Amino acid sequence: MPSDYIGTLGVMVCRRTGSPPFAEKEYLRELCLASSCLGITVFVFFPEDKPDSVKLNHLISGYTYRRGGWEKRNFPVPDIIYDRCLFKNTDETSSAAAFLSDLPDGRWSMWSRGLPGKIRVYNLLKREQCLSPYLPHTLSYNGSESLNQALSLFDGKLFLKPSGGSHGKHTLYVHCTGNEETVLQGRDRSNSIFKMTLPTGELSSWVKKFTGRRRFIIQPYLKLTSCAGKPYDVRVLVQKNARGRWATTGMAVRQGPAEGMTSNLHGGGTALPVPSFLESQFSAPVSDNIIACINQLSDLIPPILEGGFGRLGELGIDFGIDCFGKVWLLEVNSKPGRRAFRQTGDIPAAKLSVENPLRYARYLLLRQLRRVNT
Repeated sequence: MPSDYIGTLGVMVCRRTGSPPFAEKEYLRELCLASSCLGITVFVFFPEDKPDSVKLNHLISGYTYRRGGWEKRNFPVPDIIYDRCLFKNTDETSSAAAFLSDLPDGRWSMWSRGLPGKIRVYNLLKREQCLSPYLPHTLSYNGSESLNQALSLFDGKLFLKPSGGSHGKHTLYVHCTGNEETVLQGRDRSNSIFKMTLPTGELSSWVKKFTGRRRFIIQPYLKLTSCAGKPYDVRVLVQKNARGRWATTGMAVRQGPAEGMTSNLHGGGTALPVPSFLESQFSAPVSDNIIACINQLSDLIPPILEGGFGRLGELGIDFGIDCFGKVWLLEVNSKPGRRAFRQTGDIPAAKLSVENPLRYARYLLLRQLRRVNT
């Protein structure tokens, strides 16, 4: 591996409690450790730095991992900014946008753009004939009228989830039983599981309070559970490599508790190898067809999203599988996690999931240097 220094990669994150004060410590530590042999300096920073001070001395306070621990010091404006902000509120979103808009022009570029809300992603993908059969019908939640429309359209069973990423939090299954009662089941804002029944006449006001000011989407309820009644999906991580080309890094089943409705690892889910899990649910030929379908869709999706929303660097693509072996494209995340590979024991995929962002950053840095030198 080349060791000549070629530039800096700044990882922008949201401030959280702890020491150091940010999430994804293990992933960010691995990024720092793996970067030196690629000629890249990696540091972690928050977008709360005052833009005026950045403009004045071009220094950003941040953290890097060296000699067995995290060190805090000042860094120049990074050549490439890797956005790993997992926003909890609009203030954090606004802070990151303001920080980027106030950086000096021409001194930096983004490692990747982010995806917009789920409804815009859905509207783009559903235009593609090769993808539309795999997409659940998706509507925007805009209050009681849209809720009632969806209940009628989806035979009294539906699923609401935030339009932005939520790690399975703040999700809701609604089932109108037909006897003036409605069953509600899901996870609240703090990711706690709940189940309750209320009169159907109170549903609209309850859902309005549940959603608050956040944007939600509505989909039909799909029974995407294992033979044991546990919800599961298949997460595929696709990333750009050292040549700037898309490739599948790995895939894993994520299985949640039976009462939880979602399979996210943040909500207590566990990760399992895909082939053995699917073979425990379906015959070998059906399992093979499911994996082939998932691989094909995972190849098709990234360039379509880039064509609609701009350059991307990595995507977490989530697929559901119903009891008939039908594959559903559930959602696409432009800031995916990668813990599942460690849990399944897929060490090559776990290692590659860390190295690929650095290799793609190196590709971008070398491309910048070629432009400067020509």
